[in-house]
Amino acid sequence: MLTAILVDGPFFVRRIRQIFPSTIHYDAKVMADLVWRLSAAHLFERNQPKRHLFRIFFYDSPVFTQRVTLPVSRQAIDLSKSKEGQFRAAFQRQLQRKRKLAVRLGEPMDVESWKLNDDALADLLGKKITVDDLADEDFSPDSHARGIELKMGVDLASLAYKRQVQQVVLLTGDGAFSSAAELLRHEGIDVVLDPMWQNISEDLFSYIDGLRSTCPPPDRAADFLSRINSDNFDQEELPG
Repeated sequence: MLTAILVDGPFFVRRIRQIFPSTIHYDAKVMADLVWRLSAAHLFERNQPKRHLFRIFFYDSPVFTQRVTLPVSRQAIDLSKSKEGQFRAAFQRQLQRKRKLAVRLGEPMDVESWKLNDDALADLLGKKITVDDLADEDFSPDSHARGIELKMGVDLASLAYKRQVQQVVLLTGDGAFSSAAELLRHEGIDVVLDPMWQNISEDLFSYIDGLRSTCPPPDRAADFLSRINSDNFDQEELPG
């Protein structure tokens, strides 16, 4: 079975940062390795024939180059030189070096506001910190690239009509893919959703043939990181 894997980049990075320790949140190489390993893990499943990889498609936002005012220090900065901007640039370079992995970039939109990062929000709600403890690095630009869903939809339609694959795996938690998934199934293609352990709407089960998350749940993330760095790592040990 020939399998194409489509990864919603912003969703993937957000979920990895929610699941894994903060030590890897800005490690471009580790993050790129996780994209490859968690995607390729879908080619292996107990009691199932091995699949063969057609290609991994990774959809992401381009690096922001806008000059903005940081939310706490009020310092003016070029976003491409920010911690997140430098991470995104390095991350995309690492991905482009991966075999059979194509990076698809959307179109940037201007940053008009900031959003609190998940870790900082959790600390704030848990009363580990106060508002006065927040720093610039606790915020990310509140902006989404245009065109990611469009590029994903075009690729899915192409895979369906050209009958290039027999299976498509979608790493996303967004229900916006439902129309494309319906088209794939109509064309006889097996559709698997990987929401990375995020809860999904019951309605989405009408558009997919299977649900499987290959990333570890939060309580197993640290052990998972140690195992994938081991020469004895077995793909079939992955969750799901």
